[in-house]
Amino acid sequence: MPSIVWAGLPKARSPKPGIGPAVIGVLGVSLVRMAPHALPDVFAAATLIATVIALMVWRVGTVKAMLLGSLLGVLRSRLSSLRAVKGVLWTFTRALGTAS
Repeated sequence: MPSIVWAGLPKARSPKPGIGPAVIGVLGVSLVRMAPHALPDVFAAATLIATVIALMVWRVGTVKAMLLGSLLGVLRSRLSSLRAVKGVLWTFTRALGTAS
């Protein structure tokens, strides 16, 4: 019942419009500060871009995107331990690095 009492007071309603943008700003700053550590290479950046496109354009569920991302990460870590795959990944990353 106390929440009903607070809902009608103007002082309780006045901060509500500013809370959403403040939270979005804090999350944005946190994401920008984490980006260099979270995206160490081209594969991680490509995975991020593909995930954002899948979530926004095709409306893929969040849980499905997380499961697919984790599967991609596990497959990449397993495949990158193979010598031939290391060479291909190194060549591909090097070619993308010089193209940009």
